[in-house]
Amino acid sequence: MDLGHYESSVSNIPANKRVLVIDDNLAIHEDFRKVLTNLADSSSIDAAEEALFGTTDTSPKRVTFELTYAAQGLDGVAKITQACEAGAPFAMAFVDVRMPPGIDGIETTVKIWEVAPETQIVICTAYSDYSWEEMIGKVGYSDKLVLLKKPFDNVEVLQLACALTEKWRLAQEAKLKMDQLERMVSSRTAELRSAIELLQQSVNNYKRTELRLSRSEERFRLITENAADLIIVVDANGKPQYLSPSVTHTLGYGTEELQRGSLFSLIHPEDRAATVDILKSALRQTTDQVLEYRLQHKQGYWRKFEAHASVVRERGANAGNLILVSRDITERDRAEKENFRLAIQLQRAGDSGNLGLMAASLANELGPLLAAVRDKVRFAEDAARQLQPLLRADKELLTAATADKLTPELLARATAADRATDADYLAAEVPKALAECHANIDRIADILAGIQVDAPT
Repeated sequence: MDLGHYESSVSNIPANKRVLVIDDNLAIHEDFRKVLTNLADSSSIDAAEEALFGTTDTSPKRVTFELTYAAQGLDGVAKITQACEAGAPFAMAFVDVRMPPGIDGIETTVKIWEVAPETQIVICTAYSDYSWEEMIGKVGYSDKLVLLKKPFDNVEVLQLACALTEKWRLAQEAKLKMDQLERMVSSRTAELRSAIELLQQSVNNYKRTELRLSRSEERFRLITENAADLIIVVDANGKPQYLSPSVTHTLGYGTEELQRGSLFSLIHPEDRAATVDILKSALRQTTDQVLEYRLQHKQGYWRKFEAHASVVRERGANAGNLILVSRDITERDRAEKENFRLAIQLQRAGDSGNLGLMAASLANELGPLLAAVRDKVRFAEDAARQLQPLLRADKELLTAATADKLTPELLARATAADRATDADYLAAEVPKALAECHANIDRIADILAGIQVDAPT
């Protein structure tokens, strides 16, 4: 907060020399007039003295006050009220303590403060009707109340008038500054509240984004961990940065074994040079590539893959990485070769007219494939039945957690369902079973298509 700007923006309250004298003795009114105002005859004497002797009074000019008089307490309260309504309040009042037949000065003071609580009051008394304790008992402790004993000294009256009217002015100025400060604080508080609301909105948006990101990451994890395809992220040197679980299932290597070396070393020697060139070209040109290559299983045999290579470049990184999504096409490749062989056999059988031999050959080829498909389908159905209780328990648990209604019973049911189901095994084996099932179906379709195409007409 700029206090310097705040102080300069506060307008000073002008001096208020308006004084009310409440006393039933009119002679007292005259005494106050002589003390607190400039008398006309005094000014005439000063002027004559200057004309005769040629001297100028260099003493400071007397402070003058604007006096208003009231003879009774209620009359004084009425003048106080009128002045406030007119926007020209009195700064102070000299109030006599005893003013028969009306209310006394103490009661007058109480009524004045009900109308104008900022008014400075001087109680003038020559009697012992009220002790200090009795006065305080009626009006209470106040820094706006002063007691003046009669007969009073003129200088004392003048000092009180000067001090209390200035005190009134300073009090009004402090009140004005406090009002302005409160407005500034209120305005600043509104700005801070608005900023806090915007910040809260940002925090809520961040939490929602974080939740969506978390869900997206969880979906990605589930996809990558349960996908039959190999998902591999490698750098320009072939060093793996990420390996999906299907890599270890398909190739037989442990994750640490693969991360220690280069993926390029597993590529068949006949495919390695061409494959590395294609992948490095993809990195340079940041374009997707489709390629086929063979990778060596840990047990020594080779498996053939069809891969889609894409380039991903993290923010602020100079070099990009390659994402390889590779599908095992070993069985498909073998089926294509087998189809070619069967086509030749079919052609020969047709040429020789030996259709019985052709039918026997088809039965030998299709029978094992159909039996394998039936076995894999039964396994998938059984896995689905085993997973249903776990999925229901997890759904109930997620719904309760979202509604903040988790109970020990729900947790117990979910734990029991988890223990009763080997979810990790099913998550790993079901995708493999389905992949093999699809491969066998594709092989059957290829065999039948080959028969249709190659059959003699």
